Amino acid sequence: MNERMSSYEALIAELTRTGEMFRLSATEARLLAVLYVEKHSLTLDQMAKSIGKSKTAVNIAIRNLSHLELVDRVWVKGSRKDFYTNVSSVYKKLMALQVKQWHSQTIRQIEAMEQLKQAISEDDPEWQPMEEKLSSSLQIHEEAAAILKKITAIS
Repeated sequence: MNERMSSYEALIAELTRTGEMFRLSATEARLLAVLYVEKHSLTLDQMAKSIGKSKTAVNIAIRNLSHLELVDRVWVKGSRKDFYTNVSSVYKKLMALQVKQWHSQTIRQIEAMEQLKQAISEDDPEWQPMEEKLSSSLQIHEEAAAILKKITAIS
């Protein structure tokens, strides 16, 4: 039994690190990991006890995860409490959200660089080297945006 708990905690720890890679807070990532591993939905009280956090901290984390559409509130017959479970393919969904965010950020960078390129005066003695670096950077960002768009279309 002790080995089972040890393996369970090791799995939760690794899945928590995965969640943190996607910019989830430590509490959100741990909560998502617990919901992913558990075979049944959990109440806020059960989650708070499981991860060693206050019910308030768990409530805030669940609200954030729900906003990201990574958890679902489910109804359990005979109970007045809210139960939560992770959505199917939760880690695939996390990856898709991250790629979409990267794509949006890359598009914003392209727009900012294009505006900068138009604002650079040709009278500026540094114009040519700056224009070359800016053009090169724009090309890299455009290639990255195209790749991210393809990845987003797949997921």
